[in-house]
Amino acid sequence: MRGGGDGQRRLTVPNVVVVGVSRAGTTSMFNALAWHPEVCGSDIKEVRYFTPLRYGQPLAPLEDYASHFRQFSGQPIVLEATPGYFYGGRTTAATLKEVCPGVRAVVSLREPKSRCWSWFRFVKSRGRIPVDLSFSDYLDRCEELRATGTDGDFENQAYWGLGGGCYSEWLDDWMSELGPRLRVVLFDDFASDPHQTMKQLCAWLEIEGGVFDAYRFNVDNKTALYRNRRLQMTAVRMNRGAERFFRRHPEVKRRLRQAYYLMNKADDERSMTNADEARLREFYEPYNAVLAAQAATIGVELPPSW
Repeated sequence: MRGGGDGQRRLTVPNVVVVGVSRAGTTSMFNALAWHPEVCGSDIKEVRYFTPLRYGQPLAPLEDYASHFRQFSGQPIVLEATPGYFYGGRTTAATLKEVCPGVRAVVSLREPKSRCWSWFRFVKSRGRIPVDLSFSDYLDRCEELRATGTDGDFENQAYWGLGGGCYSEWLDDWMSELGPRLRVVLFDDFASDPHQTMKQLCAWLEIEGGVFDAYRFNVDNKTALYRNRRLQMTAVRMNRGAERFFRRHPEVKRRLRQAYYLMNKADDERSMTNADEARLREFYEPYNAVLAAQAATIGVELPPSW
C-alpha cells in the first residue's frame, strides 16, 4: 500500500507485480496467486498502468491505478500482472519502484522460439494479423520492422513475436533497479511442476505455499484459432468486457469457453517447420548467450533446450 499526504486518503497499490513476459504462463500464475487467501489480486489481470511509459507516454492519475484494488481487505500481498511491463526496461522498472515503494517483481521467461510461435498464434487468433499468414512470412515481417527499429512501436505490436524473445535487452535493467526484489521464474519449470514452482514463489513472498496442494492448475489463456472471424471477434470483445465478472466466476468462463470451442474452434495442430525453428535458433543464439550469463548472476540456470 501507499499512503497519500496529510488529509489524503490512503491509496492501495501493488507490492507484487508480475511484469513479464507475454505468452509465458503469466495468466495461470496470476490466477493461482490471486486465489491465495493472503493475496489481493487486481480486479482485472492486466491493469497496464505503466504500459504508456514503454511508448513515451505519461501515466494516468494514481487514483486510476488504485481503483483496481478497491477489494483490498488487509492481505499482505497486493498483486497485479501485466506482461508487457518487462519490455519497458529501466524506465518502467524505476517508475514502478517509485510508485509502489518496496515492490517485488516476478518475470516468467519462456524459451524464445516457442514463445515466438505462441505469440504468432495468439495475434492470429485475435484477428490482428491475416489468418492465412504463414509463420515464415510473419518472421519476414518481424525482421523487416526490427531492421528499421520499429518492431517495438505500439502500432507494430502484433509483430513483436521475434523481438519479444530477446530478453537480455531488458533483464539487466530490471536486475539493477530491483536487485533481490526481482524473481525470475522459468516457464519450463512452471509448466512441468506448477505446484512446486508456486511453493517456491510463495516462500520468496513469505506467504504459505502449502495451500497450493489443494489447487487445480489449468492452462489459462490458451490460444485457439477460429473458423468464423466475425464470431471470434465478438467473443474476444465479450471476454474483454466481462473480465471482472469472469474473474469472480471462473467456472462460468470455463463452461462458456468449452461451448464456444465446440462452435468455432478450428482444427489446427500445426507446429513450426524445421526450417523456421532453425532460423529462430540462429537468431536467438547470441541473445541467449548473454541471457545465460545475466541469469547466472542471480542463480538461475537456463535449460539446455534454450
